[in-house]
Amino acid sequence: MRVVVVGGGVLGTMHAIAARRRGFEVIQLEREAEARGASVRNFGLVWVSGRRTGAELDLALRARALWEQIAADAPGVGFRPDGSLTIARDDAELGVLKEAAALPDADRRGFELLDRAAVREANPALRGEFLGGLLCRIDGIVEPRVAQPALRRYLLAGGGYQWLPGREAVEIAPNAVRDHTGSWHRADLVVMCT
Repeated sequence: MRVVVVGGGVLGTMHAIAARRRGFEVIQLEREAEARGASVRNFGLVWVSGRRTGAELDLALRARALWEQIAADAPGVGFRPDGSLTIARDDAELGVLKEAAALPDADRRGFELLDRAAVREANPALRGEFLGGLLCRIDGIVEPRVAQPALRRYLLAGGGYQWLPGREAVEIAPNAVRDHTGSWHRADLVVMCT
């Protein structure tokens, strides 16, 4: 089976990875020489701490596990599972952090309520006054500028993948995409991730 993915950002690239893992041949088109849109400008947060309980948290935890797996398979992605630290400067903020630490799914989120001394130990660079903090050990980050090239190197090394930068999709037909050069890219499935 062949898949054409239109878009070289993180969504398109993750679709390409998922298709390759299922054994599909993949052609990925990107209108720029490198993805320069939201995939590169974003913060790269792989965050579970602030997600709503239920389906949203489940999806965030799944995404976090996928990033960890991808980082193991594709070194250089820049995935850092360093967690996050939210600081409370007053009693009201500390109350919110205490509520979060008491949630039934706090363990799934990797929450740990820290007092002032433990916050300073967790991040000695912090300055100013604060009462405590909430550590989320599961939060992570991906370096957007290095992730895309590393993911493409991983895809190219595995075979069955073709990266076509500088190709803007101008027409879509059933099971095919035509780029601005006039070339048609035929497939069993076309995935639009522009």
